[in-house]
Amino acid sequence: MPGTGWSLKSYGFMMTVGFLSAVYFAMRRAVKVKCDPDVVLNCAMISLVVGIVGARIFFVVHYWNDSFAHLPNPIMAALNITSGGLEFLGGLVPAMIAVPLYLWYSKKSIRVYTDILAISTMWALGIARMGCFLNGCCFGGVCADENGRARHAVAVEFPFGSGAHTKQWEDREVFIPAELISDAFPATNSGPLWANMPLSREQLYMPIEQRQKPLMKLQQLKDAYDEALTIDPKGDRAIALKEKLDAQRELTKVHIVGIASLLQAEQFPSRADPSRRTTVTELQALAADYPALWVHPTQLYSTAGAVILSVFMGRVFYRRKRHGMVFGMMMIAYPLMRIPMESIRADNPLDSLGFTVSQFVSMAMIVLGCVYLLVLYKFLPERSPYAIPFVPEEEVDDG
Repeated sequence: MPGTGWSLKSYGFMMTVGFLSAVYFAMRRAVKVKCDPDVVLNCAMISLVVGIVGARIFFVVHYWNDSFAHLPNPIMAALNITSGGLEFLGGLVPAMIAVPLYLWYSKKSIRVYTDILAISTMWALGIARMGCFLNGCCFGGVCADENGRARHAVAVEFPFGSGAHTKQWEDREVFIPAELISDAFPATNSGPLWANMPLSREQLYMPIEQRQKPLMKLQQLKDAYDEALTIDPKGDRAIALKEKLDAQRELTKVHIVGIASLLQAEQFPSRADPSRRTTVTELQALAADYPALWVHPTQLYSTAGAVILSVFMGRVFYRRKRHGMVFGMMMIAYPLMRIPMESIRADNPLDSLGFTVSQFVSMAMIVLGCVYLLVLYKFLPERSPYAIPFVPEEEVDDG
């Protein structure tokens, strides 16, 4: 954010916007049909916690070998969700279990409240997918001709080092100059298919203050320690500075390892003047000339599909003749939308009986949705016996 020194993560921001707006609409919808908005809020908070934990666990397990196992500290990387890495279905399924359990325990109508929440779930997904687009994850397959031109007007071009660009490099679909290839990570059995990867955007576009700060602090402590030695080598100040200096040396070593690929890239001769080394600015300019190939914006396809489905379910909600049917509709309609979308995406491997894991889970959801609707229409009454109109306390007192 300008003037603050803080970075605003687009992925997390859009997730927050999607969640808050979805909760707001769900609570308004609850009031209109005489349901308790506080129950909706409780369900939303349960969904948030369970959903994020489940979505992250699902993602980490699914991509452990490719994205985490080869890292120096895979556990910390797995816990870091600021860079993205959430599987929606991995969060939806446990939330679909936790929320009904809460409603059952609270003696509230499961069918009525899940109908309300299903509409907002699709809305939140639609907004969150815009965060995926801004973050560069969940990208589609290549949508370019043999000359590198976009095949369709809706195709998008992600920059160097993005998820789409890295995947295309692994598939050897793009060319990268030697300066921009990182070989800081050795090949391992659990590492990526290719040991050499594009220079990470985190290193390439790291602010100079962030790159130099540990080194500058180390030098300042060294100067202060040298000064303290000249005054009193065995004094308390010299001893304290020695401890800080040693600790800073270790932090600096870690920092240097973290930017090792960038430091390596700076050793190349400059293309503008081979008599000197290349600069970070020159590396950034060079990277801008080697973006990813045009791809399908599957994130935006998903946004459009989820928002349209949310609006349609919202219209059905006020006209439904049976409590619970909107939730059943989501269980079938969303997977039917997700299955073909997976065939366009390029970031999910076919590792589940010839399908992506999301396609496999989606097919299971369709089966469960059909069973749910069968039970709903064959064995349950149209109106839930727990669908008792909610009356605010102030209205009870006034009566």
